[in-house]
Amino acid sequence: MGARLCTLIDDHPGLSLVAALTREASPALLAHTPAPGRAQLPLTTAAAWLASGATADVLIDFSNEKAVSAAVETALSSCSALLVGTTGLTPETRAAVDRAASRIAVICASNTSLGVAASASALTHLARSLGAGYRVSIVETHHEKKKDAPSGTALRLADAAAAGGLPVDPSAIFSIRAGDVIGEHTVRLIGPGECIELTHRATTRDLFVHGALRAAAWLARQKPGLYRIEQALGL
Repeated sequence: MGARLCTLIDDHPGLSLVAALTREASPALLAHTPAPGRAQLPLTTAAAWLASGATADVLIDFSNEKAVSAAVETALSSCSALLVGTTGLTPETRAAVDRAASRIAVICASNTSLGVAASASALTHLARSLGAGYRVSIVETHHEKKKDAPSGTALRLADAAAAGGLPVDPSAIFSIRAGDVIGEHTVRLIGPGECIELTHRATTRDLFVHGALRAAAWLARQKPGLYRIEQALGL
């Protein structure tokens, strides 16, 4: 995701890359290939970047649970807005992200896809329209290396159904880890005599990048606070 962000940011007028931050022990610091059309990727560590006095409007984090706390501190130190796209956060880490919103603009999104955001919005309306006679289940499939299960997106969709009055029992969320599947989520709303299915299937990770960059452009203009990805994407 980080590499694709560095490449695809050129497709978004008004946005420019000021730094790509990586961990201290990253082999990428010793040898990396610049993105096509870019002279030299400004790859550095957070400590070195902060020490240089450089600034950024938004910090986008797609890392792992352990690195998110460092991203929060970096954003606070640089007074940058923060978009966290990392999933599987512990309650403690999520609380740290939420606390940062008292000083900077923050979005913590389980999925930055416009299609997933629209699907969650539609699911809330469906659940509200159908009523208590329906039951909701979610089946999500991801590549075999994905660490968290159920996925953050599945939990987001469960929240969307609950917001419409149809809470999802945890036992009705099914996770599959196999192959190289980027991400597929199917929600079933089953009632008397019918079943409604809502499926989102990701065919490229670039869709998450474009959604994150679009959200980042919006977030840069906001006051300190905790925002939802749906707000940033105009839903």
